[in-house]
Amino acid sequence: MYQSVLDDLFELNREMNRIFNGTGYRGYGAWPETNMYENKESYVLVSKVPGMSRDDIEVSIQDNTLSISGSRKKDQQENMKIHLNERFQGDFQRNFLLNERIDTDHIKAETENGLLIIRLPKSPESKPKKIEIQ
Repeated sequence: MYQSVLDDLFELNREMNRIFNGTGYRGYGAWPETNMYENKESYVLVSKVPGMSRDDIEVSIQDNTLSISGSRKKDQQENMKIHLNERFQGDFQRNFLLNERIDTDHIKAETENGLLIIRLPKSPESKPKKIEIQ
């Protein structure tokens, strides 16, 4: 495969962006890793939160911004020296700006198998309405 100086510059640029965007060499600047899905009725967010209980996590919504925050405790055993530390530890917060109004009275959040699953039903005002022609 042909490689040029531009390929090296592109790789350097990508690495610099990774470092300065807060992910650093450990790669957990956007922790917890989250997928977001949408259907006609709701949004569903699925975040990886292995080893965390529901008491370690806080979920809130304000002005159509969903916030997931919490603290992941250190799992270091006493009298042990760390040789490799790739798992995220400490406080975190992720915010998600939603495009549509949410029915905040019916939001549901649960943890299951190391995942945080948040169901955000769309408000009736944001759902499409058929207008009858007279």
